[in-house]
Amino acid sequence: MPTIAFLGVGRMGSHMARRLAEAGHAVRAYDPNAEAVANLAACGVAAAASPKAAAEGADFILASLPSPAALRGAMTGEAGILASARKGATIVDFSTVDPATTKAVAATCAEAGIRYLDAPVSGGVAGAENGKLLIMIGGEEAVLEAARPVLDRLAAKVIHCGPVGSGQLMKLSHNLLTAINTVALGEVLAASVKSGAKLDVLVEVLSGGLAGSKMLDWLGKTLFTQERPAFFALDLMHKDISLALDEFSTSPMYLGQLVRQIYNTARAEGLGAKDSTGVSEVYERLLKVDLRQKAAA
Repeated sequence: MPTIAFLGVGRMGSHMARRLAEAGHAVRAYDPNAEAVANLAACGVAAAASPKAAAEGADFILASLPSPAALRGAMTGEAGILASARKGATIVDFSTVDPATTKAVAATCAEAGIRYLDAPVSGGVAGAENGKLLIMIGGEEAVLEAARPVLDRLAAKVIHCGPVGSGQLMKLSHNLLTAINTVALGEVLAASVKSGAKLDVLVEVLSGGLAGSKMLDWLGKTLFTQERPAFFALDLMHKDISLALDEFSTSPMYLGQLVRQIYNTARAEGLGAKDSTGVSEVYERLLKVDLRQKAAA
């Protein structure tokens, strides 16, 4: 089976690396957080001291990194992938970055004889854990087909979006619209509860009509719970909103700009490490309401 290097084994990457190791692949992982790599030892994932060490001899080099700067460093730094990756290897980048960075990195890899797919994902930690991610692919069809045996272990659906950079464009569009929807829900839900609506009845009505959405359904696992677990950090969503608005800078983006300002407020109020749906806490604090659903007696 193909040998795999995996860079970035945080909340998403750790589950993806584990699934590949459990499928029988030889997986070497690198993460600046050595503990995150060590936690995968029981799954058969070997530790690497650097991206360069992880990539040496690997057939596929997978990355799940937090920013464009992290991606560039892992690829082209002194201890980066390109210092050791063999010609003919394939890089699959699951990170969410801007299309320009993706195209530049892909071009540098092509000069070294290394194939490249940008492959941002949707589905969150649960999707990574269960192999049910949506993967948005930018790159050549032939490279995608060669990578499918690896991707199919991680995804419920793989969509070929076009040439390199197309996957990132789709992901930024997806996340910006998700953020807009999240803020709209928080604003309306908080205002309605402030005016006397019962939250459970309000959610039932909205869900049954045209106002229903996957985002509203998702709030049942995040904002409406007592615990409010952090599946996707608000700070990361803010990063993706900013990348999207930079990409769309020549278009009028009234809602997008406003939503970024609300996320700015949430971060200023110390909510950055909370789930991205926690942006609604800005409205809770302003209106002095609580959108947690009470547990049944």
